Amino acid sequence: MRIVYFNYMADLYGSSIGSTIKAQELLGHLRERGHEVTSFWRYGKTSPKTERSRADKRSPLRHPFLRRILYTPKEIVKNIFDLIAEYRFIVKHKPDIIISRVDAYRFSSSLLARWCGIPLLLEADGANSYEWLQYNNRDGIIWKRCLLLIEKLNFRIASQVFVQSTVTKIYYDQLYGYGHKIGVITNAATPRTSPERAALRAEFSMQPASVVCGFLGSLHYWHGTNVLQELISRVVEKYDQLVFLIVGGGGPNAEDFKAFCYAKPWSKRVIIHDYQDHADVHHYINLFDIALAPYTDQNLFYYSPVKIFEYMALAKPVLTVPVGQIEEIIQHGYNGYFFKPGCMTDLEEKLAELIHNSDLRQMLGRHALTTIRQHHTWTHKAKELEQMCLKAKN
Repeated sequence: MRIVYFNYMADLYGSSIGSTIKAQELLGHLRERGHEVTSFWRYGKTSPKTERSRADKRSPLRHPFLRRILYTPKEIVKNIFDLIAEYRFIVKHKPDIIISRVDAYRFSSSLLARWCGIPLLLEADGANSYEWLQYNNRDGIIWKRCLLLIEKLNFRIASQVFVQSTVTKIYYDQLYGYGHKIGVITNAATPRTSPERAALRAEFSMQPASVVCGFLGSLHYWHGTNVLQELISRVVEKYDQLVFLIVGGGGPNAEDFKAFCYAKPWSKRVIIHDYQDHADVHHYINLFDIALAPYTDQNLFYYSPVKIFEYMALAKPVLTVPVGQIEEIIQHGYNGYFFKPGCMTDLEEKLAELIHNSDLRQMLGRHALTTIRQHHTWTHKAKELEQMCLKAKN
């Protein structure tokens, strides 16, 4: 089967690292299954953060009034240029099916699929319209009705749609009523072995008896950075053996988080190791004794957190919250541990239980790894996507 994949994210690793990992893993595993897969990242190769920030400074749309009037028309007009480039790409590769990622105001690939008679499989990874209206509507630049109309058009044209979580499926089904087309393909991870961790622990000056609480990801508010910061301040001086290892950089809370930690007398017991390539993060997760995912209970928790799958794939006990898809993957006391969202006292108590009980940690980690091996490897997800492609063709 010849597959063309269209993606419009402007900054692949800055905008959504998890979504980028998912796309690359799924497409790579489809190739391993014998399919011819060609990716067309329309803007990803030319929009690093530094270049975008310089462009923003020069743009006439910096003025709030002009942005409100011109931003939406500008984004719609982009589809004309996308149509031309994408049509040439389709003619060159002659796909049997098109997979296109939903993004704000993007509809060119959907129209081409309809015009060319090629089945369209839509990737609506998150609640895209909700994200744009909630987080990206600076200065009121998003014309809501227009945004929703275009998104609905994509759903109408698509033969099949896949999303990352049940919450996302419910969101779109309630919004547009295309639930019969929507399937859930969660994120996943690849179980792997990592070298003996003693050398890397020594590099970070960790003692043999240290209990390492680890966090993987950027320091964004939606990752529970404020919860993490308060947890550190509450417990780090209570337990002499406790060390926090933060693996990840960037995010709006990064500088404040670092300044808070570095100003404390216990700063050497909070190690902040900035962004690492995804191919290397398993070495650092392997150092964790307890893996943290301190999300808050948001209005629409539609995420499929890659970090949780990565933790579990390395047999780490995950301390997190029972919200959204997390509650579907983790069973408290079997393959992970839950605390009550927003309750710091409960979080502290659950952490203390894990700190003092190494047998519990090991048991949770073993079961977590079993869960990944049985249901949530990228091979599993590629098979699910393959079935959706075949369903879309038929």
